[in-house]
Amino acid sequence: MPAPLYSSQLPIHDLNAYQSLSHWYQSPLGQHLLSREQALARRFGYHLLQLGCADLQLHQQSPMGHKFAFTPFVQAADGFQAVAEPDAIPLTSNSVDCVLLHHALDYALDQHQLLREATRVLIAGGHMIIVGFNPLSTWGLRRKLQFGERQSPWHARMLGTLRVCDWLKLLEFHVDEIRYAEYALPINAPAVIRYSSWMEELASKLNWPTGGIYVIAARKQVLPLIPISQRRRRKGLAPLAIPLTETRSGKAADLPVAAAQEHLPCKQ
Repeated sequence: MPAPLYSSQLPIHDLNAYQSLSHWYQSPLGQHLLSREQALARRFGYHLLQLGCADLQLHQQSPMGHKFAFTPFVQAADGFQAVAEPDAIPLTSNSVDCVLLHHALDYALDQHQLLREATRVLIAGGHMIIVGFNPLSTWGLRRKLQFGERQSPWHARMLGTLRVCDWLKLLEFHVDEIRYAEYALPINAPAVIRYSSWMEELASKLNWPTGGIYVIAARKQVLPLIPISQRRRRKGLAPLAIPLTETRSGKAADLPVAAAQEHLPCKQ
């Protein structure tokens, strides 16, 4: 049995948990959330890699030319291009323009390793899009108030934007933008969703940091290579070196040095 890829009270490396989260995205609340995530995760480029937490592909509406996604399960490989662990991506370094982490950090066993792998395959100047649950929201509050065994999607290990941005800066990323979305109450009932999302348009325009999810857009910085230019030789006299010699007694003695091309005044 392979080593677990994720860890939580309801481990996502369990195929049943993976399918449970995929099924939750088919619910009214899951569909409402997915529509907000798809609207915010659009980016341009050529090669886009998605690493996610469920059997869905967020990048379907992306205008990028070559889009592909990996899944950790053979049983859920339909529609995916490869079966691979997210913390050991089978791609060469500097090979994709954009990496989309769709709640991958929320369920990762080793969150740092996942970010390092995503950074490795990303080209210099490429973009990383991170979609995550916001712990400082009603969604984060519901997760804390849910006791016992947490069902999907409340078994996520939610990370705040400040922590994620700190990690990105350590990996030489520049955070371009942080957007928040999903201001509806996390109750899986269409009537409650419609009633609680009446202020969504205003909150989205103001980008209130209390949305149920956030989308971080970061760019991998290019470290400039500064060539070492040859120092120009100063015009005029070269610095005069004072050679040393040894006397018979073994002590060093200075040799007289003649000034070149000029006459030094002699003391009377």
